Amino acid sequence: MKAYFTDVVNGESRLVAADIDIPKPADDEILIKVRATALNRGGFIVGGVMHGASAYPSGTEAAGEIIQIGSGVQKYKLGDKIMGRVIGTNSGSYSEYCTIKDYQAMFIPGGFSWEESAAIPVSFLAAYDALITYGKLSKDDIVLITSISSAIGSSALIISKIIGAKVIGTSTSDLKLEKLRNYGMDFGIITPETNLADKIKEFTDDGINLVVNCLGGSIFNDAMMALKFKGIFVNVGYMDNITNVEVDLKKIHSQRYSIHGISNAYVTRKDIIKTVEGFKRNVLPYLGKNKEKPIIDKIYNFDDIDKARKYMMSNNQIGKIVVKL
Repeated sequence: MKAYFTDVVNGESRLVAADIDIPKPADDEILIKVRATALNRGGFIVGGVMHGASAYPSGTEAAGEIIQIGSGVQKYKLGDKIMGRVIGTNSGSYSEYCTIKDYQAMFIPGGFSWEESAAIPVSFLAAYDALITYGKLSKDDIVLITSISSAIGSSALIISKIIGAKVIGTSTSDLKLEKLRNYGMDFGIITPETNLADKIKEFTDDGINLVVNCLGGSIFNDAMMALKFKGIFVNVGYMDNITNVEVDLKKIHSQRYSIHGISNAYVTRKDIIKTVEGFKRNVLPYLGKNKEKPIIDKIYNFDDIDKARKYMMSNNQIGKIVVKL
């Protein structure tokens, strides 16, 4: 089968094609014919937690049809249409076939295309952890999502609107903010903004309940200053490559802030199951109603996957970049 592997040349990642054997599913895995996959920035950050190695392809999420089932799998059968993260397997989704752990798999909602389904697993599950598992977001709460046009940022916007929360988003592009208003974003802020907390007061005088930081260290302190008493700060990424910042411990102490990080680097099987099952129960049944679907920027053909990677690294997208097979 054809597959794409991550290679690093002159300090930059790229995707390189190879012909390899179709993987065999372990006892707790299912093998799917991949119909669509999606790109995630974290997989291309050199020196970060890059999925894929010389032994198996890159890519962390896929949608497709089940063609083989491991001996221990009970919930799924041949021909089922599923989506899921490839994390935890010796496989990768940038390939014609890949394996998925049974506890990572989810049935595709009715009416969803392969491409829409492939845009869900990684970004929506990360956003679910940020907003609900750690962020405790509730109806009428106010959440600040930095770099809201990113894949996780836009997914967090959709989930927040399903919950009934109010959303403030930041971006360097007014055009991106204008487009995301069509998906329910309540208030947009162009960054960099030196007085972010004051700017947020144009929307609310009382401060915000939650920060979901997809941008990184450059906005960390300004965003934290906008939190209410007992506010929650969830750090998802560092697109700005700023990973070290000074913080005001007295502020965190006196305001009883909670700070969390979201990463799959050391996540346990128990944590994965909790997230997947929670998402299937609390969010998945509501996707597809009104505008509450994954936001897809562009769809590429499989042979153009490295072009898709280059486009992702240009920071021009709004939402997900998907590849169809």
